[in-house]
Amino acid sequence: MPNAVKRSVDLPKAAVEALRRGNLIGAITAVRRERQMGFKEAKEWVETYVASQPALKKKMEKVVADAQRRFIRWMIGFAIIAVSIALVVMWKR
Repeated sequence: MPNAVKRSVDLPKAAVEALRRGNLIGAITAVRRERQMGFKEAKEWVETYVASQPALKKKMEKVVADAQRRFIRWMIGFAIIAVSIALVVMWKR
């Protein structure tokens, strides 16, 4: 991680607001736009900021866990629909 990131965890207001809403990608985008930096560097800035804020870190962990659960549910639903369609197609032959 670059030294500039280690020394400063000041994020633009838009990035902090995005993090409060649980929007990690929005925060990275705001940092990239306002600091004119690449994705990797902006991501490091946001991660450093989150790591320095225990309450925010806990919230972001919850947001990620919730997103993973939603994705798994979506994949299970998709698999059930796909299998159902395959069975209908096979049954009609």
